[in-house]
Amino acid sequence: MYCVVHGGVDVELRTKSVEYLTSLPFDGYAIGGSLGKNSNELLELLGWMMPMFDETEQRRTKPRHLLGIADERSILGAVSTGIDTFDSCYPTRLGRHGTLLTKEGRLNIKSGKHARSYGIPIDKECSCSTCQHYDRSYLWHLFKANEPLYLQLATLHNIQYMNDLMAQLRQDILDGKI
Repeated sequence: MYCVVHGGVDVELRTKSVEYLTSLPFDGYAIGGSLGKNSNELLELLGWMMPMFDETEQRRTKPRHLLGIADERSILGAVSTGIDTFDSCYPTRLGRHGTLLTKEGRLNIKSGKHARSYGIPIDKECSCSTCQHYDRSYLWHLFKANEPLYLQLATLHNIQYMNDLMAQLRQDILDGKI
């Protein structure tokens, strides 16, 4: 069982929360509550907070989980501060609302320019079944027609994108790049 460290962006409250909760026999530490107004504030908060988890051997050896954060910029920054795991509805929510994640950035499938994007997958390098079997024009049609199939295909793709991102981050850690 994990404890959840709270305290908003208040250094004193976060410090008290870390000190008290890490004195108890939890299996890991989750960081939750208000994490700032944007990615910069989140990373600033993690920058001063994460070293507290390295102060003792007990703290150092337990996993650290960041609650509700999953945008790529925040993940990359958080991993570099020592965060191990994440959870969020971010990729599925984006997909449901017409945004697909790609290595070139976000793709807005709602845009009319995709109506005639025959034969062009969401991401040419993606191995998901959506990219392997459907093109942007068909996904545009499904989205505009409010077809439930779009929700499944967008979710499959965005989850695959996040899985690939995390696999690359794990490899970068093993290779000493992070």
